Amino acid sequence: MKKSVLLMSVLIQLLISHVALAKPETITLLRHSEKLTGSNPSLSDIGQKRAQSLIDELSSKAVTHIFSTRYHRTEQTAAPLALARNLTVRSYDPRELTTFAEQLLAMDGHIVVVGHSNTTPKLASYLADYPADNWSESEFNTYVELVSVKDGFKASEKQMEFGQTQP
Repeated sequence: MKKSVLLMSVLIQLLISHVALAKPETITLLRHSEKLTGSNPSLSDIGQKRAQSLIDELSSKAVTHIFSTRYHRTEQTAAPLALARNLTVRSYDPRELTTFAEQLLAMDGHIVVVGHSNTTPKLASYLADYPADNWSESEFNTYVELVSVKDGFKASEKQMEFGQTQP
């Protein structure tokens, strides 16, 4: 009996320590693709092509989680990658970025987050040393890749030429 209680105690401690050590390997933060106009617009044709190109752009990552805000443009940007990886796009509230950042830090794997020009840099700044300045409304090629390092995340701003760019 004592051995089984001791064994159970050790297993619980191992489980707790694993959860405490859980940390994403990478977090890729990007802005939605090009959109139409109007209230809660969908993606334009170019935006749809760009969203589809995310499959190739992120092919080297074994994506385990995909997040999007509840706007058509972000959901439609995330959808092709989610379909290709057989994942469900989970929603987050862009007004609660601090809470969302804490949730991301408790996860593991390779995470992709689709946001907006004003929220994506701010979320990156909560997770790593990255400027919180809004991105230009015409910028769709920039994304931030956060790579896990010993004491946090290293942020790298990257440029991708997925899809076409608007003239």
